[in-house]
Amino acid sequence: MSTTAGDASREGYALAYREARMGLEDQERAVVELRARAGALIAAAAITTSFFGGQTLVKHSISAAAWIAIGCFVLLGFAVLLVLWPRRDWEFSLAPDQFIATYLEPAEGEPLALHLIERDLALHMGRSAEQNRRQLRTLMGVFRIGAALLVVEVLALDWWRCLASRLYSRLPRLLALSLCVLVR
Repeated sequence: MSTTAGDASREGYALAYREARMGLEDQERAVVELRARAGALIAAAAITTSFFGGQTLVKHSISAAAWIAIGCFVLLGFAVLLVLWPRRDWEFSLAPDQFIATYLEPAEGEPLALHLIERDLALHMGRSAEQNRRQLRTLMGVFRIGAALLVVEVLALDWWRCLASRLYSRLPRLLALSLCVLVR
């Protein structure tokens, strides 16, 4: 079975279109998953802060470690807010009215053939994927900073708890455990 160059390019455009579509779908899933993880991160921070924070407020004097933990919680809140904030500049699909006006009912000329539509859409989706990739990379970096802030918050609160209860002997072990968590 032989194929002509025209058939091969048609099949290639169709393949390029499907791959571009799958790439955008994968990115959209990644955004949804990142937002879910950000929600879990703020929930973990809230639980940690409420658990240790109650002990801090009972003492009436707030140590430097407690202030560090409070600062980390506030910064973590901002980081999560950046990740969860609705954005209109994601591009995961083409608006139907724009599709019809561009490809099926152009103001000038004839409608495009299917293989040329697939070619153009694949190129458009590639540009959209690159724009989305930059945004997603930035938001993932912000999420990582938020996760690191949670670790610092827990360390600071645990350190404060050790100092407040005068359990200095536990402090080196807790720091070693915390470093193990950071390394993993």
